[in-house]
Amino acid sequence: MKISTSALLVVLPLLMSSVPANAQISPDLSLPNNTNIQINENLRTIEGGTQIGNNLFHSFKDFSVPTGASVHFNNGLNIENIITRITGGSISNIDGLISANGTANLFLINPSGIVFGPNARLDINGSFFATTADSVEFANGSGYSATDPQAPLLSIDIPIGISFTNRSGAISVQGNGKGLTALSERSRPIIRNNSEIGLQVHSNNALVLIGNKINFVDANVTAEQGQIEIGSVGSGKVNFNASNQGWNFDYKTSDFQNIDLTGRSLLYTSGDGAGAINIQGKFVSIKDGSGILSQTYNSSSDGINLKADSLNIEGISSEDGNFYSLLRTESLGSANGGNINIYTKDLVVEGGGNLGTRNYSVGKGGTLNIDASESINLIGYSAFSPFFTSSIITSNLGSGEAGSINIKTGDLLAKDGGLITSLTRGLGNGGEVNINANSIKLTNSKELISLGEEYVNYVPSSLASQTFNAGNAGKLTLSTSNLLVGEKATINTSSTGAGSAGSVAIKASNIEVQGNISSAVIVANQTTQQRAGGLEVPIGLSGEVTINANNININSGYISVRNLGASQAGTLKINSDSISLNRKGSIRASTTSSEGGNIFLDVRKLQLNDSYITATAGGNGNGGNISIDADTVVLLETSNITANAFEGQGGNIKINSPGFFVSANSKVSATSEQGVNGTVKINTSQLDVVNSDIVSSTFNPTVLENTCSPEPPSYYSLTIPGKGGFPQSPNDLLTSTLGWAELSVPIAPKQLEQSVQPDETQDIVVAQGWKDNGNGTVNFTITPDPPKDITAYSSPLKSSCLHPKPVE
Repeated sequence: MKISTSALLVVLPLLMSSVPANAQISPDLSLPNNTNIQINENLRTIEGGTQIGNNLFHSFKDFSVPTGASVHFNNGLNIENIITRITGGSISNIDGLISANGTANLFLINPSGIVFGPNARLDINGSFFATTADSVEFANGSGYSATDPQAPLLSIDIPIGISFTNRSGAISVQGNGKGLTALSERSRPIIRNNSEIGLQVHSNNALVLIGNKINFVDANVTAEQGQIEIGSVGSGKVNFNASNQGWNFDYKTSDFQNIDLTGRSLLYTSGDGAGAINIQGKFVSIKDGSGILSQTYNSSSDGINLKADSLNIEGISSEDGNFYSLLRTESLGSANGGNINIYTKDLVVEGGGNLGTRNYSVGKGGTLNIDASESINLIGYSAFSPFFTSSIITSNLGSGEAGSINIKTGDLLAKDGGLITSLTRGLGNGGEVNINANSIKLTNSKELISLGEEYVNYVPSSLASQTFNAGNAGKLTLSTSNLLVGEKATINTSSTGAGSAGSVAIKASNIEVQGNISSAVIVANQTTQQRAGGLEVPIGLSGEVTINANNININSGYISVRNLGASQAGTLKINSDSISLNRKGSIRASTTSSEGGNIFLDVRKLQLNDSYITATAGGNGNGGNISIDADTVVLLETSNITANAFEGQGGNIKINSPGFFVSANSKVSATSEQGVNGTVKINTSQLDVVNSDIVSSTFNPTVLENTCSPEPPSYYSLTIPGKGGFPQSPNDLLTSTLGWAELSVPIAPKQLEQSVQPDETQDIVVAQGWKDNGNGTVNFTITPDPPKDITAYSSPLKSSCLHPKPVE
């Protein structure tokens, strides 16, 4: 019978697919004592091999485990390491079970690549090493090569490392993406799906994957109370050794490759004393709801350590939006949580991804340390919910404490909801937030987000420390050259409960504030109270805000300490060369019902343009205190400095400034609507009231009485640029009554040709005193009256209003 060629082409693949599964594991006959394979249906038992000391060597041409099949290494119980190499040049596909006797560690070496399918399982009581290295190195300098299988086996000792060339293949781990079962509530611990085993080692062992590029797709990789080591190496050496704390790895190379987690992949360690998760690569990407998670119970964890040129944590699970991409440690028992240490050039968290530590116990949450030499970018929120922001967070939800956040970077950007915060919702305190960066920039591109048919406010970009319960918020410290707090963005410590808001300390060269910098006690809305905690009337204390900067520009934003609860506001201290407030910008220390806060400004130049500085108290609280030491103070366009009260006493304002300039519609006041007025004391050598009618309400008797306090006489002059009729000073000529206006006018060329004859010079009489007319007006006199007869609206002639003392 004649068979066509085309028919053969169809039949051959069918014949190849029907080759018995045992053909996928075949020895290469390169060892002194070769490997034997016993087949019993779907079970392959591997026996024989070459034993040298406590090491057992196997060498295969092909090694794959098909779906539903099992491979068992029938080694002696005295074997410590089973070292298996694949030399035939084909990829190992593992989609069944691999097991071994005793507590031997199993090394699987295939330079061509290794793929673990969704059904791959491990049942070994030692650690598991899968690598695409070319060879295993030993302590005596010899090696066991998969690319040169004819090299002799000498007196091989303890394995101490692996070697790569640029020909090495990749490692891929696949699964079904169901490693987690609950992640919808950020206030609850993450729950792992125990029915999904995936690639897992037994307790107290290590699972090691080191290859040239590593991909996790819907994968589930677990080491209960153990260690996970992931390294992506293009070429070079990786040394390792075992210790009581686990395996230690030393990467002797700079040629790293990429590591990708997609499709809800999970790398997971847990239990008492959960071991470390160590990751080293070039570009590390965690996407589509994938996670790296370490949970510990009653003894401390080694946490998560990651080194890479770039780390990207991005987005949420694309199918349902319930799982956001994360890198996290959690403490669920009595122990401290594991730390997270990240060393990278660039860190990006976007699309609702999360990086942080959590504490649910009586211990302390893990510390988060980030060293990103070039940049950190926190951008946007989840496509499914604007409340899943891109964030770096340490939190406490128990009686212990939240971990601290320590960040060192080049440029830090938080955009469209990007967030860095340490918070507590329990009885314990929040952690500190410490950021050292060349530049810090917080921006928001919009205020409302479309959510179906609704528009909702999204969480603004912020650097924060927060408490929602009885614990205190941690301190927030920033050190940078340039700080921009954009519109709606915030840098703050806050309390909505009984705990105190933490302090804010900022050291910068230049600061631009369009949003706000604050330490505040605020009233949480009902949703926040239900989900996060908080009191209807919080009783916590505001913290302190301290800023040291060269230049501060507050443009429509504010810097504040405030308390909207039952307690007093904190203290605000600013030391700067220049502070400029514009377009309703403000510096505040205010309360709703208690004592106003304190404001201390030490500045060379302070200028307010349609802006204000206030230490106002609500209810029966007294106004706060404002102390300003400046070379010049300028108030323009309805700018105010106030320490007012409602039912309580007005506060105290003290200004020491050689130059004090006030526009007509600006004011300085310390009044009370229903109580006793406070005091205003201005020590200046030059007081200019720009464009002001001297008898206007700006200088009514009440204001002057509050402004002036008795002082020893001095010889500084009082200067008031008057409106109509008053000279600029007693030594100047009387000018027009038109007030402050441009007095220069064009002169015709012909006028320039005419000679101007000066008027006869007359002596100018300098005013020596003044007299109250009793009707709200005053007259200047050429002879001084005795001090006992001259008053300045209830203040003696010796008042500092008329003779300011020198500024100390």
